[in-house]
Amino acid sequence: MEDITEKLAGFAAEVKFRDLPEQVTYEIKRLLLDTIGCALGGISTEKGSSAVGLATRLGGPRESTIIGKGDKVSCANAAWANGQLTNALDFDALGAGHDVPFVIPSSLAMGECTQASGVDLILAIAVGLEVGRRITRVSPSNYPPVPDGPDKGKIAWPPVFGYTASTFGAAVSAAKILNLSQEKMAHAIGIAGYLCAPDIFRKWSDTAPIRMTKQGLFGWGAQAGVTSALLADMGYTGDADLFQGPYCFWRYTGKEKWNTGHMLEGLGTEWGCHQISYKFYPMGRCLPGALDNFIQLISENNLQPGDIEKVTARVHPLAQFRMVSENELITEDDYLFNLRYAIACAVHRFNPAHWHNAEVRQDPRVWEFLQSVDIVITFDEREFGLALLEDPEARPSGIEVVARKKTFTANSKYIIGSWQPEEFRMTDGELKQKFRDNASRLLGVGKINKTLEMMFELEKLENTAELMELVA
Repeated sequence: MEDITEKLAGFAAEVKFRDLPEQVTYEIKRLLLDTIGCALGGISTEKGSSAVGLATRLGGPRESTIIGKGDKVSCANAAWANGQLTNALDFDALGAGHDVPFVIPSSLAMGECTQASGVDLILAIAVGLEVGRRITRVSPSNYPPVPDGPDKGKIAWPPVFGYTASTFGAAVSAAKILNLSQEKMAHAIGIAGYLCAPDIFRKWSDTAPIRMTKQGLFGWGAQAGVTSALLADMGYTGDADLFQGPYCFWRYTGKEKWNTGHMLEGLGTEWGCHQISYKFYPMGRCLPGALDNFIQLISENNLQPGDIEKVTARVHPLAQFRMVSENELITEDDYLFNLRYAIACAVHRFNPAHWHNAEVRQDPRVWEFLQSVDIVITFDEREFGLALLEDPEARPSGIEVVARKKTFTANSKYIIGSWQPEEFRMTDGELKQKFRDNASRLLGVGKINKTLEMMFELEKLENTAELMELVA
């Protein structure tokens, strides 16, 4: 067994709940609440319906609950459905990329079928996110800026990037619930490295219209995590050397650079899994900064749809790729990456949790606005890259609105809901309201209130099944 896998596995197998910093414990409870809410919202989508349908068809022993449904299926199939539901509206929170719909569905499915406690659940999610984050950040970011020279600030778009490494987090969280030994934990990691899906984000970003596969089938990552842990528990061996040598994990997943030394720095003493960014809007995170600016302007100036003549939005340079630049609102998933549509919803003051309901997508007022107002999407790649060099959390954006024969402008450096700077974080009150908005499509007020109460006292939960009964 090589040192890297051995040390990651040792940390994951041996860490105890008492070792978690208080900030980590609290943020995991917030994250779990948000994730369940996003899954409840995802039930209404075509993607969500397909995920639930497949999980129900595959069935298996009645071990774990599909969120928002009364159905119980095998833990692996529940992880699949709940992973897909979590990301169906692109409303889910971000840690080290899109690791949340991998890790939390895996933890919930395994936690329910083993009758894990709330303490067990918090610990498994934290450890899974921490290990997945460390593996993810060994290679450069998905859009690294050139650090110096004449091209300083220009984005060096890699040909391959995505969320493959998040599968490790799902495997570790499920294995932690199973209380696997260090040796079996290492095998679970090794198996996950062979089950993970390819990094297809770059191909997806250059695809139009957007299909349900989007940046990947995140439910598959959650299911693969559960499968890896179950196999390891049965004695199935995995490649414990997958992070070593010239043909290691990063090479066979298409990375050009990596630094394995970053994986183990501060392991067990320095935690980063709690650095979560939450979404206020159900849409890809390359676009909402400009939407923050737009909502600020229409609120401060009481601008109504009929007042507006033109909107010019400055956004993330991912907008140059076909998923945004050629987005014609053909598929359900196109709506998640179309800023023009989001602006039309926002100006009519629709609740974001309902933007992708069929009745809103078909609302004639939305389409009248889209057809009568000139909405222009722009980006400045160099400005964006220079801002990233100064602060990796920066996402500069801006909006210009021509209305009432005046020009209104707003700009921002960060997206509301980001982990940093601290004043941009989603508050508990905002998080609870988002959950209520998502959950209200399926759950009554009584269940919603009980879930909120239980979530913030999760350490007292004796059996994860009690939580899943509330959100079914």
